[in-house]
Amino acid sequence: MRPTPHTDGPPPRRRRSWASAAALLGLTLTLAVTGTAAAGPVTDRATPAKATETRTAEAGTTETRPMAVLFEDTFDGPAGSAVDGRKWQMETGDNNVNNHERQYYTPGNANAALDGNGNLVIQATREGDKYFGAKITGTQPVGINSTWEARIKLDCQTAGCWPAWWILNDNKVDGGEVDLMEWYGNGEWPSGMTVHTKLDGTSHRTMRVPIDNNWHTWRMTWTDHGMYFWKDYVPGMQPIFEVPAFSMDPWPFNNPGYTFVPILNVAVAGSGGGDPSGGSYPAQMLVDYVRVF
Repeated sequence: MRPTPHTDGPPPRRRRSWASAAALLGLTLTLAVTGTAAAGPVTDRATPAKATETRTAEAGTTETRPMAVLFEDTFDGPAGSAVDGRKWQMETGDNNVNNHERQYYTPGNANAALDGNGNLVIQATREGDKYFGAKITGTQPVGINSTWEARIKLDCQTAGCWPAWWILNDNKVDGGEVDLMEWYGNGEWPSGMTVHTKLDGTSHRTMRVPIDNNWHTWRMTWTDHGMYFWKDYVPGMQPIFEVPAFSMDPWPFNNPGYTFVPILNVAVAGSGGGDPSGGSYPAQMLVDYVRVF
């Protein structure tokens, strides 16, 4: 049973069915998964999925060819290494201006580091009454007709903790933000997927999505017909959340040249995290991979 979409939702972060869309585009997306993405220990790795695009030829035959990978990080490297600076930028400093968050975003590998098993660990920590977190932003903007996917495990479901996998318009001027997964430590919204069409949060649509501390894949496809969301996608699966193009006013996502960059972060407190005083820290978000194709 599908959850019911909600037009109300949490404050902004500040900072047609899929089948019909595919028919309109004349393509079908399929995934050939050669490994498992099931829940498991930190050392579990999902074999990267191979994305293919199947087109119907004029003679009625079909041809299948790989889709282009536009951005990817599988976070392979020695334990304790910082993220690849060619792929990610780190935000540092006080983030109180955004949602009155209390964490200080640290540089380097202090709160965002590879674990040596193919995962990135982003964590929030506490030292006395001070909180620290990490935020990384992709360096490669990607435009429309793209799919965004990350495999994530949370050990961050505690008071005050606010982890998220989201994408933002790279010029931060035209508006628009899409949250593929965020967990709200304030307890009001256990987790959600949200489309913001204004950065001030006055126009957004959210769906609540159950979440736990197992591995899950969070995926969104962006086309000129709208945005389509999946949790733990398998071939043939219908989206669990759909936001048709121009169903919200404004709708900036079809503007020529409009692009997004990927973002991963763990914040503390603020409008989404809530009071962290009763929380358990350190709190972590593990990321197996990020892929845009």
